[in-house]
Amino acid sequence: MHYPKHVAIIPDWNRTRAKENNVSIPEAYWISYQKGVDLLEYTFTHTDVKVFTLRGLSTENTAKRPQEEYDFLMTMYKQVDSKLDEILEKNQINFMWIWNPAGVTEGFKNYLNEKTKKFTYPTDKRFVFWANYGWRDEIIRWIQKLAEEGIDFKNITEEDITRSLDLWHIPPIELVIRTKWDQAQRTSGFMSWWIWYAELYFTAKRCPELDIPTYQEALTWFDNMAEKRNFGK
Repeated sequence: MHYPKHVAIIPDWNRTRAKENNVSIPEAYWISYQKGVDLLEYTFTHTDVKVFTLRGLSTENTAKRPQEEYDFLMTMYKQVDSKLDEILEKNQINFMWIWNPAGVTEGFKNYLNEKTKKFTYPTDKRFVFWANYGWRDEIIRWIQKLAEEGIDFKNITEEDITRSLDLWHIPPIELVIRTKWDQAQRTSGFMSWWIWYAELYFTAKRCPELDIPTYQEALTWFDNMAEKRNFGK
């Protein structure tokens, strides 16, 4: 089977599904993140995927969520630490996160920084966590970074831009999986530089219904598409 080198998940519809199923929004988020950890484990124990990216919060999410919901999200991830840490350590998976630190609490920032330092291995396996990230925000940050370096923007190259981005040293995303296809067949600014030749798989499942069988269906779909990928040739 031909696996993508880099898979990214856009889990969507937590809040709406919570209302439809008469459960709390925090409970819906909690279930979804647990499912995300299950997908991470499956990725590195049953496939040849090298990089698994999971979207957490966008910059728009952190700016618009009610305070109570935001506070919960800043602490929720710590609650599955033991299982996540076990998976990362057992499989020698490097933990990374992409972010704008301005929109998260100091506690959450420290938590993610410590996890990045703790789970660093000489392997090509990576779990990338999206926290307070937005593509437009990253554009602003890479322009600022290159400006600080004194680069001549008239002669800027693709390589200059790539090396200034958050994920400059990992493979481009080859498969993007997004839930609630009937409501959102779009990428919502999701890591646009990295998905320029990605295949987009939309499932009707709502988050937190994204499970391993659905993930397997997406990987099989990608395998069937593999021979047709010609990258503009």
